[in-house]
Amino acid sequence: MAEAPEIPEASDPFEKRVAISIAILAVILSLISNLGDNAKTDAIIKSTEVADQYSFYQSKSLKGMLAETQANLLLRLSPGGAENGAVASEIQNLNGLVARYDQEKEKVKAEAETLKAEGVRQTAVNNQCDLASLLLQVAIVVCSVAILSRWHAFWFAGVALGVVGAVLGSKAFFM
Repeated sequence: MAEAPEIPEASDPFEKRVAISIAILAVILSLISNLGDNAKTDAIIKSTEVADQYSFYQSKSLKGMLAETQANLLLRLSPGGAENGAVASEIQNLNGLVARYDQEKEKVKAEAETLKAEGVRQTAVNNQCDLASLLLQVAIVVCSVAILSRWHAFWFAGVALGVVGAVLGSKAFFM
C-alpha cells in the first residue's frame, strides 16, 4: 500500500497568513451554508403546511356548501316546509353549521397566510445565504491562487470577497 504524501509545512509568513485566512473563510462559509440549508428546509416545510391549510379551507367550504344545500332541500321538499317543527329545527341546525364553517374558514385562511409569509421569509434567507456562500467560495479559490502565485493582490482580493460574503451572510441571520 502506498504511503500518503507528506504535506509540506508553510514556512513563508505570507503563506501562513493566507492559509489562516482560508481557514477562517471556510468556517464562515460552513456557518452560512448551514443557515441557508436550514432556511431552505423550513421554506419547504412551510410550503407544505400552506398547502395543507388550503386543503383544510377547501374541506370547510365543501362541508358548508353541503349543509346549506341540505337545508334548502329540506325546506323545499318537506311537507309544510319551515312550519314543520322537526324540519325547522333541522334547518336551523344546518344553518348553524354553515355559519360555523364560515368562521372556521377565516381562521384557517389567516393561518395559511401567516405560514406563507414565513415561507417567503425563509426563502429570502436562503437566497441571501446562497449569494454569500458563492462569494465565500470564490474568495477561498482566489486566496488559494495567491499561495500558488505568491501575489499579494490575489490575497487582498480574496479577503475582500470574503468580507463581502461574510457581511451578506451575517445579514441573513437577522432577516
